[in-house]
Amino acid sequence: MSGLTQSAARRFLLTLLHERYLQTDGRYYWLTPKTLRLGQAYVDSAQFPRMVRPIVEYIASRTEEHASGGGVDEDELVYIARSRHTPFNSTSVRLGERVPIFCTAGGRLWLASLPEAECETVTDIASLMEKIAQVRRQGYATIEQEFEIGMLVLAVPLTDREGTWWGTLSLTSHQSRTSLEALCRDHLDLLYSAQAMLVG
Repeated sequence: MSGLTQSAARRFLLTLLHERYLQTDGRYYWLTPKTLRLGQAYVDSAQFPRMVRPIVEYIASRTEEHASGGGVDEDELVYIARSRHTPFNSTSVRLGERVPIFCTAGGRLWLASLPEAECETVTDIASLMEKIAQVRRQGYATIEQEFEIGMLVLAVPLTDREGTWWGTLSLTSHQSRTSLEALCRDHLDLLYSAQAMLVG
């Protein structure tokens, strides 16, 4: 699948085994906990997580909801910052979690930032294209139970001064706590204020 020869792949595996990133029983290989250092190094040192983390905590403290920041890696949204405050259990909003872009608020913001032709190469589903067009018009995205039952998400884009998309700021709640309309009414202005702090 990688395009490597078997001998090259074996050399890489033996190097990772020597550095204790892998273990083996002689036939199969599996990752060790040491591999977590690689991902944690990004979260601890990269500029995006360090910038977004205090804003995410601020939003969570003001709203009593779960806040997060994410970026796109190919066809997935990756959560790279999340609030410690979590008033409900979610299987998807975890640090480092990867979720499909087409059914997430942050992913739709990214799709809405693309030119129409490029966006259509990602998906040609007419109903999704209509939703992306709506996100493009209104400047924010919402999701209601599309990826996880009961979950409501409100997200705004993070862009540079030229308007290029580089991330998303999201607020997640549960339908047992509020409605999507109330989530937007009560907290959209706060997300825009946080957006301005990060973009400005």
